[in-house]
Amino acid sequence: MSSSSTSQRAFAFRQAPLPSFAHLRRLTDDTGLLEHALGRVPRRREGYTTDDNARALWTATEWLSFGEKTIGEENARELERLADVYLAFMLWAQEDNGWFLNNFAYDRTLEPEETSHDCQGRSIWACADAWIRLSGPRRETARTIFERTLPTFGGIVSLRGQAFAMASCAHVLQASQEGAIDLPLDVKSELQHHLTRLEAVLCRAYRDFSVASWRWFEPAMTYSNGVLPWAMLRTYRFTRRPETYRVGTESLLFLVEAMTAEEGWLRPIGNEGWCTNDSDAVSRWDQQPLEMFKLALALREATVADRLAEHENSRLVGSARGHGAGDSPADRGGIRPAALGRSALEGGFALGGRQRCSYAALRDLCRDWFYGANDLRVPVADPEDGSCCDGLTPYGPNINCGAEAALSYLMTEALCLRK
Repeated sequence: MSSSSTSQRAFAFRQAPLPSFAHLRRLTDDTGLLEHALGRVPRRREGYTTDDNARALWTATEWLSFGEKTIGEENARELERLADVYLAFMLWAQEDNGWFLNNFAYDRTLEPEETSHDCQGRSIWACADAWIRLSGPRRETARTIFERTLPTFGGIVSLRGQAFAMASCAHVLQASQEGAIDLPLDVKSELQHHLTRLEAVLCRAYRDFSVASWRWFEPAMTYSNGVLPWAMLRTYRFTRRPETYRVGTESLLFLVEAMTAEEGWLRPIGNEGWCTNDSDAVSRWDQQPLEMFKLALALREATVADRLAEHENSRLVGSARGHGAGDSPADRGGIRPAALGRSALEGGFALGGRQRCSYAALRDLCRDWFYGANDLRVPVADPEDGSCCDGLTPYGPNINCGAEAALSYLMTEALCLRK
């Protein structure tokens, strides 16, 4: 069978206009979202993680933000019920000092663990987003949980945790600026302090490791890579700092290059060996759905950031025309208009030397990966129940459909639904 007919067979798998949330319901009990499954049956013995419940809260918030007209009344009511469960889990998992515990057994007892700084940042973002975008009493619960995390911002040391915290600061401050939430002055001042500090931390990490052949924040691309350029671009949306935009864009372009197969489709960096700056090889297996979601997230944010950068360029150019020599935006400490106004795409990304894509088209290719635009040309997600295989191996999809994979699939679908 030709590759084109195989692709058509795989893509015919996606028929429903929206994915189902049945598998998300299946994995969720009165306590929260269970972490693992055997096939599509929840493995209760494996228990729960705050990581997954934070992702689930974010997913529920994302889909509810479309409104009943788009997702339907039945889905809206179900997602509201699930959001209540995930909020209750976040409230339960948070200690009095604001830090989140992460791993819980099925009997609700805490499992031995060290503090997860990635989990802390991810949880902060999920609660900030719920505060801003959910409606009714849920917003106050999310606000309370978020505000209790403020003393922890300075203690987060993992880069991804810091990225989430930075993006959360920008998200909340922008929502306050736009009148979506009321933010006390002391909280606003604290968030602005952490935003400035973390923006400098991420930019410094990029400067420390970035060279001509390696445009990244670390000496290796490991997991959840798209979070880093996404956080930079989400932060740029509020701060409008040229370096933040440049770092976000350059790192995203480099990530896309690393995640592009020679044949032209997208390929997650496999967790068997990652991708390092001292090797030309990129690990091919095992491919995780999370990587496609995080890349789609960064690409979606890049679309917004690119429009803002072009607008900012137009504003700076207009301002420069009204000043004499020596008083241009560049002379006043800003970026040169030509540098900021040039679209990061420059006509699109080249994929496998065959096609050129915009940010939006690339984002849609992330979704297509779930339906067969991948190395094995097989679907890994089922829109009929919203389940997704845990990964792609050389021998085929991992048939287990746990929480992280399902949420990655549902979030990617939501991101691609936005125009």
